[in-house]
Amino acid sequence: MAVPYRYLICDLLTDREVADVEFDNVTYDHRINMPGVFTGKLELADLRLSKLWNRVMPRDTGDRSSGVGRHIIHVIRGDDLWGSYWLWYGKVSQQGGQAPVADVKGMSLDGFMQQVEIQADLSYIGLDQIEIARQLVGHMQSDPRADLGILLPAGDTGVLQDLIIAATDNARYGQKLQELANAQNGFQYRINTRIAGRARVRELVYGYPTLGKVNTRHDYSQPGNVLSWSEEVDATRGGTRWRAQGASTSNDLSLASGPLVSQVAEATEHLNDGWPRIDRTASYPDVRDLPTLNAFAQFWAATAPGVTRVYTTTVQLPDNPTLTPHDLGDTAALRLVNERYPEVDGVASFVRDWPVVGLEVRPPRRDNDVEEATLIYGGSNGG
Repeated sequence: MAVPYRYLICDLLTDREVADVEFDNVTYDHRINMPGVFTGKLELADLRLSKLWNRVMPRDTGDRSSGVGRHIIHVIRGDDLWGSYWLWYGKVSQQGGQAPVADVKGMSLDGFMQQVEIQADLSYIGLDQIEIARQLVGHMQSDPRADLGILLPAGDTGVLQDLIIAATDNARYGQKLQELANAQNGFQYRINTRIAGRARVRELVYGYPTLGKVNTRHDYSQPGNVLSWSEEVDATRGGTRWRAQGASTSNDLSLASGPLVSQVAEATEHLNDGWPRIDRTASYPDVRDLPTLNAFAQFWAATAPGVTRVYTTTVQLPDNPTLTPHDLGDTAALRLVNERYPEVDGVASFVRDWPVVGLEVRPPRRDNDVEEATLIYGGSNGG
């Protein structure tokens, strides 16, 4: 029997319970250093379900006590909290004589942080990058209307950074947190939610240089528990020469001025091996200092040299999987034997150990009682 799911909708700021909804066709995911997403449907097949959904998305447009934009969806698998998503989109539609259907979309809490502008001048000079992250999130949560109750981690990385933000930059908290983490010698993070006792906890977790437990490995193989796999190579997302472009060099709108641009960071090994010149410029329109832009250019030259390569596998989840959303960053051992990667001398020719940087889960559905998860691997970019 499949592990039961609950989708608990609560007030975003207070976590007050609003409704327990039986969504179908659900997909939700988690990513390191970027927001995860949630999608689901609810068929309003009778008056009871219609009344239930009215508590989430009121028919009365003047009812501001509830509604899309002020709720969070908690995904509870068995007794564990496997994800929490800000409910940012809702749609009710009906076709022909069928029952109305509610469609929803959500994003993880770091996605909500990208909806809150930094409307003050902030300056962090020569601080550990995790201390900057703590202060950045703390500054957002100092406004009770943006206080998500995210617990902040202790510790440091030993890497000092500068971050200067002007109120006129139109920057957002989630955006600056992501840029800070993605700089050279940056860190990995995510907003994790879990159950502690009888409480639901929201916390910023990080790892330097990466997330993941040491000496922990999850095994996936074909033949075996791998249902499908893919290997995606894209030269339009990689490059052999990288620049980062920042803000305008002048605040005087009456004067013509161009943006601040970093030095070129080259994928030296690729160019030396005969690769063509493939130029990429990453845009950071609110960054005003050259060292930060240089760090971004170096980051991208190291992260996406030549092409990007993305490997994914889809597996059937057991009732008690070793890898859960709380374990992102752990290492997975992947072994494939197929027509593309045949055995060589009786041994699998495709054997890789990679960190899992993304996890997309599809719970059982009315038309499919199999619970599946797609794993996205890091450490495979470039080539």
